[in-house]
Amino acid sequence: MKADLHLHTTASDGRFTPAELVEAACLVGLKAIAITDHDETCGVEAARAVVAERGYRLEVLMGIEINTVWQDAEVHVLGYFMDPATPGWQEAMQRQQGERMRRMTRFVAALQAFGVPVTLEAVQAEAGAGSLGRPHLARALVAMGVAGSEQSAFERFLTPGTPTYVPREGLTPFEAIALIRKAGGVSSLAHPKNVSLTAPTGPEDPTSLIERLVEAGLDALEIVHPSQPPMLRDYYAGMVAYYGLLSTGGTDDHGPRLGRPARIGSEAVDYAWVEALRERRAVVGGFGSLARKLL
Repeated sequence: MKADLHLHTTASDGRFTPAELVEAACLVGLKAIAITDHDETCGVEAARAVVAERGYRLEVLMGIEINTVWQDAEVHVLGYFMDPATPGWQEAMQRQQGERMRRMTRFVAALQAFGVPVTLEAVQAEAGAGSLGRPHLARALVAMGVAGSEQSAFERFLTPGTPTYVPREGLTPFEAIALIRKAGGVSSLAHPKNVSLTAPTGPEDPTSLIERLVEAGLDALEIVHPSQPPMLRDYYAGMVAYYGLLSTGGTDDHGPRLGRPARIGSEAVDYAWVEALRERRAVVGGFGSLARKLL
């Protein structure tokens, strides 16, 4: 009775197709998975079709990871149980995808000006039909021999402070939370440790940002994540209790990479967390229905 609530497929920057992810989840004995591709939900229906066709006893939850920006820092918001047919949802995701393309074009131009002859076509070849992102650019740089690994590519070219980094534009985390709620879903702040690492100096520290997100309707915190050691998990569990939030967690698996196998299921959480999210969804779904009528 375990679930992995943070997984990626080839619909964004994962290496497993939806079908391969389903097979991997069944192999490690998961009861439920949430496919949380970046700014994209098409992998969910593809995975559900595989489950139905093969008769697997695996629950595939509707999920997403929306990449947002706040004070020049990236903040990722997870969404669960949304209805992608909600008016305005697809248009918002199309704007996110458009911003991904604009940012990647700027990344390529910055790298070329820096003397790295990468092309947009090479990055798109790595992405295939997936939601374009920095991991695809990192893979292209590895394929060119410019970097020895994806991690090295990120450290040299693709993170804040490097000479070719391009900041993100697009939705704020507050807008993402409102969008998820309008679609009848529940929201969770992804890997809050990373928010702490990337939050800019200024009037808001990560804790006050979380406080503001809670005030904006945030439903949960991602307690379990490979980047968060036990001490931090305990700290975020305390925040969950203090603010009356729910807990989410998962492997944030992007599939197997050179020298590292897929980690799906290695950070599985109790299925009771899924049930709690579903109960919260029943409550916020009513708010979403009202919001759709008002808007």
